[in-house]
Amino acid sequence: MTRRLRGLAASTPGRYRAWSIVVVVTLLATAVAGYVAARQLADATDRLEANTGPVLVATQDLVATLSEADAAATAAFLSGAPEDREQRGVYEDALDRAARQLEEVSSLIGDDDTTHAVLADISVQLARYAGLVEAARARNLDGTPGAEQDLVAAVELLAGTISEDAESLTEATDARLDDDDADRTLVVLIAVALALAAAVLLVGAHQEVARRSRRRLNPALLAATVLVVAAAGLLLRGHLGARAAIDDARRDGYESIALTAEVQVLGQRARADETVALIVDDAGRRAAADARAAELADAEVTDEDVDLARSGRDVTFGGLLAEVAQRADDDRERAAAAELLTRWQRYVDTVDDLRAAGADQARAIAVAEGSSTFNGFNISVESVLGDNRAQFLDGLADAEDRAAGLTAAAVLLPLIAGAAALGGLQLRINEYR
Repeated sequence: MTRRLRGLAASTPGRYRAWSIVVVVTLLATAVAGYVAARQLADATDRLEANTGPVLVATQDLVATLSEADAAATAAFLSGAPEDREQRGVYEDALDRAARQLEEVSSLIGDDDTTHAVLADISVQLARYAGLVEAARARNLDGTPGAEQDLVAAVELLAGTISEDAESLTEATDARLDDDDADRTLVVLIAVALALAAAVLLVGAHQEVARRSRRRLNPALLAATVLVVAAAGLLLRGHLGARAAIDDARRDGYESIALTAEVQVLGQRARADETVALIVDDAGRRAAADARAAELADAEVTDEDVDLARSGRDVTFGGLLAEVAQRADDDRERAAAAELLTRWQRYVDTVDDLRAAGADQARAIAVAEGSSTFNGFNISVESVLGDNRAQFLDGLADAEDRAAGLTAAAVLLPLIAGAAALGGLQLRINEYR
């Protein structure tokens, strides 16, 4: 190829033909690189909207459902024999819903073997959990020993292994976000660099033609240069726009989801510790429950704090719930955060009443007010999560919109530029015939 180009360059028409070959080959490579980059950008944003985002949402739905199931199972057990039918029904409905949510997450993940292994473990542990709950129920009905130990084991399994597996799903989603961003950036930068190199080559071709033909301007070559620069600009703008939208979705939606999910898990573990402490009268578990509760709010949540959160101002206590309130950035989110604070304090007040009561009355409080106030807290967490999810998915949709149409532009503009450049050089070649 090099020898042939040298042969062509022996004469002025030959030089023009050599320039034609080099320019066309470079622009074809630019079109190919642009296609690959645009498709990867579109595929990454599609994957985020259709896969990564929904996996995150479904995982947090699963955590909320398991918390609801555990609260109902515990309340049903503590209600005595026979169990409270309403609480038993809530438990069974939540357990069925959790199984469906596991299937949903599995269908969304695709061929990620590591994540499927985590899901398989959750499924196994969930079956173990249901078995322990049933064993506790059967022993409770029969009046045989071991019922309380079975329930404690079930509560600890859900608050420990299953919750940790759910957290690992969230971490895997985070890793996929990072991988998609890194892969997309590298390919786009390569395509843009190649397009700019093609533009430099076109400028060189224009200068060569101007020098040899004594014509200052070659409109076709100038048009080709503008087109290839436009292709690079559009591709870079689409990438940066999509990345900005994804960054916004991550900051305003994803990170808030992760924070709220942490609140949800911590609340579940605090309630689990309190439940175990009630059943086995373990002061150490009460202390653990207090420590987890302090991570959520290190002081009492007052009406003033609720008003501050609703108006978008800083609350007077610290902890994860304070962070949730601070992250709320519109009236709807602030209202949801304020309700979350209210619901948490109601649960804390119920725990105080439970601890101050006698053994029998404490169990009655746990079944009624304890279950009700914790479920109210869980529902409020879901409300906050719902707002965060909407922001996250809207941001991903915005990223997809910004990447739309880039494939056509990244391919067609370099091809049109190649045709224009070839035409402009051919005009000069024809002058020598």
